[in-house]
Amino acid sequence: MPTAYRKSSVVAILLVAFALILADHLGSPTFAFNMGDGNVQTTLMQRDSTACAPCGAPCPSTRD
Repeated sequence: MPTAYRKSSVVAILLVAFALILADHLGSPTFAFNMGDGNVQTTLMQRDSTACAPCGAPCPSTRD
């Protein structure tokens, strides 16, 4: 005979699991890097101010 689970127990376990996953995610180095707090330069920070394209690509006339 299968055991019936109480709805409140299932919800509580899912909330605990969600809280643990969220805490792990927020504390990860990848999340810090993606939020700009990884103490490294990102591609957007390394853009060339003389570039033609917003992505930092060189002008067609200056390509070799």
